[in-house]
Amino acid sequence: MPRVERTETYPAPPAQAFALFRRPAERVRMAPPDLHLELEEGPDDLKLGSRVTVRGRRWGLTQRMTTEVTAFEDGVRIVEEQRQGPFRAWKHTQRFEAAPDGGVHIIDEIEFEPPGGMLGRLATADAIRAELEAAFAYRGKRLTRLLAAP
Repeated sequence: MPRVERTETYPAPPAQAFALFRRPAERVRMAPPDLHLELEEGPDDLKLGSRVTVRGRRWGLTQRMTTEVTAFEDGVRIVEEQRQGPFRAWKHTQRFEAAPDGGVHIIDEIEFEPPGGMLGRLATADAIRAELEAAFAYRGKRLTRLLAAP
């Protein structure tokens, strides 16, 4: 299964970063504008079993994705898996670890299977990896402002 891993470090305590990422509305705001992401349904704060549905536009199509939180350790880890959406499989693990300088390491691991059919011709594993890298770069700029040292 294709996989993307990324580790970023910010000058904020892990609890502050985790509090931001457990809110689906904040996650949508951290996505690049060209994805046109909108939160259709989801709780204010994630917990084990939470479901989140987002709508976006990519590869010329409007798509919906519903994920479920399948593992949740408060302040430490969130795992979401696609329950309905464009991918044949999607699992996103985020971990929050204390950095030696008092900051936080945010570790993302995404395992996925590209879509099938006609969409799969555009959304290949390489294309999805490139999209994810661009999304992480955008998110990184947003997080630098949101998690800046006081």
